Amino acid sequence: MAEPQLLPGNRFRAYRNVGGSPKFVCLATATTLTQTNAFEDATVADCDDPLAIPDRKSVKTSKSWGGRFAGSMAADHLAEFQADNDSEDPVPYEFRIDRTALQGGGKWTGNIFVENFEIAKNNNGIVTFTVQFRGDGPLTWVPAT
Repeated sequence: MAEPQLLPGNRFRAYRNVGGSPKFVCLATATTLTQTNAFEDATVADCDDPLAIPDRKSVKTSKSWGGRFAGSMAADHLAEFQADNDSEDPVPYEFRIDRTALQGGGKWTGNIFVENFEIAKNNNGIVTFTVQFRGDGPLTWVPAT
């Protein structure tokens, strides 16, 4: 069996795509992208064996996505995050796996709404931030070229 090619954390990055030019969210030291499926369930009896315990059958009804990114705050980036937080329109973002196509590389693209924007400090230390977001519409995978 071949050794797996591990993905270093700096190879999974978030990009803010405003004005058609993706800009690396260089301040984010932690990035999470979550995809969720919703289902409706039915209990299906085995008509050939009425005494058998029925099985659950699921039907996929919707999918959604969201996540968060967090890191240390630089004052010159505060306005960008605040603009995304204040926006009534979704903001385009990319989440890149920086590898070749053969190594599983590519990017997810989609629009987000900021649900929570938090800045914090601890004992006169570095100011940190967390952006919790929800996807709006499809999340599209584009393989690396």
